[in-house]
Amino acid sequence: MSDGLGPPGLRYLGEQRLTLGARRTVAVPSDRCGRFLWCESTSLLVVGEGPRGRWSCRVGPGELLLLCPAERAWVTSLSERASELRLLHFEAGEEGHGRGLARGIPPVPVRIPGFEPALQALAAAGGSGAPAGGRVPEPDTAALIRFFRTQAHLYELMAAYLGGARRRPGPFSVLGYAEQVRSQMAAHSERDYSIELIARSSGVSPHRFYQAFRLLTGLTPHKYLSALRLPNALRLVGGDSRSVAEGANSVGYGDEFYFSRVFKRELGIAPSAFVRQVRSRPRVEAAPGDLAIFGLAAPPEGGGPGGGSQGGFRGPAGEGEDARGTAWSRGPLEGEDPPGAAWSRRVERLGEALGLESVAAHWVSLMERRLCHLKSLVRSAFAEAPFVVVGVDGAGYRVFGTRHPEVGDLLYGAAGFTPCEAVRGLRELRVAALAEVAALGCPRAVFLVEGGDRPSLPADWAEAVGHEGARCLVAGWPGEVDATACERLVEQLTLALLEPEFARDTWG
Repeated sequence: MSDGLGPPGLRYLGEQRLTLGARRTVAVPSDRCGRFLWCESTSLLVVGEGPRGRWSCRVGPGELLLLCPAERAWVTSLSERASELRLLHFEAGEEGHGRGLARGIPPVPVRIPGFEPALQALAAAGGSGAPAGGRVPEPDTAALIRFFRTQAHLYELMAAYLGGARRRPGPFSVLGYAEQVRSQMAAHSERDYSIELIARSSGVSPHRFYQAFRLLTGLTPHKYLSALRLPNALRLVGGDSRSVAEGANSVGYGDEFYFSRVFKRELGIAPSAFVRQVRSRPRVEAAPGDLAIFGLAAPPEGGGPGGGSQGGFRGPAGEGEDARGTAWSRGPLEGEDPPGAAWSRRVERLGEALGLESVAAHWVSLMERRLCHLKSLVRSAFAEAPFVVVGVDGAGYRVFGTRHPEVGDLLYGAAGFTPCEAVRGLRELRVAALAEVAALGCPRAVFLVEGGDRPSLPADWAEAVGHEGARCLVAGWPGEVDATACERLVEQLTLALLEPEFARDTWG
């Protein structure tokens, strides 16, 4: 995309508005600058000509389309009423960058969550905000701030457009749009989101958008955003350097009193009471990912809370060995919780030790909803078909059985993967080769990959099993299942199970 000049530098130039009559065509002449084309309420037919050759595409209401530098277009309204066409002009670096943009970006309309606030910010900025030559006088710091904020909106808009164009090979996916919203919330939960506006801009009914979002997460958009913000709020409010108001603003709540109401309603404790409890809390041993859901960090010194393998996959050494030196264990463990309960009891016990039982209960409640949703997806896709759960690390493979107090409890118990006969009553089995996992006789597997991606794993598994019904789900894991790792694992497996739905759930 660089034309030999590196990535293109962008600069916002301003907005142009054109009246588009019912069933009428307007010509958008060629220009040295690039433009984003957008119409809020009308479907359009756009025919373009320029560096990308001659092309045509249909643009739905609220979708964004890029016109590259040196490209002209003819825009036809497909509606029976007049509308307004908006063009956002930008400069694409030095000469030659226009050709680079055209070579790397197909003429694809993209629906971007939260586009309207960015559009309003750019419209309010007018032009680029910089005087001739692109330099702002040093004393005019307000103009300098406006200039950089305007360019930041443009760069973010281009990044979102490129991401959407890359993900959309065919018709628009409602589920794909909902995933864009979810990803944006996960990356920037502190931003101000008008979820109702995002739903209305989805191109389908708000009800259908909410259904798609719940399919992805098991939660409503409001509940998902709250689940992202509150752990950050706990961390900030519980620290020594933030007031409640500062913590509220930092995580995305502009109103301190509204934040306090949400905090107490969701977590069962007022922010001020939480601060007092955290500052007088006892010292407890726990994994960093368990402490994180209470907004706490593990002490830095070695051997302190979270410093070892407590709560992780790393079990005691020497439980048993066969002739090959493979660790294994069968049978019940002393003091075990009922099947499917160990993942939650550990968090509840930590909450009791910290005096923060209501915070633990909040997290457990959200996880129960997510796990119930994951279980319904597993049963819908596979019914009672058996699975084997396998950890993958640099030393080989760890086959987890139903008696494993964390992995087996979470995935075979709470998440609903039916265990194959070979792992019933098994705690853990270490093997060196994938063929040894396949020898267990189960063609379906969940692989938990530590330390990087294994893109060839599905093909390797199909070859090792040699079975037409071979199927595997792959998720990353840190080598231990603390509370934070549980959240990520459930989210990854949910998305993996929904991959076929992304292709089916389309319109346009």
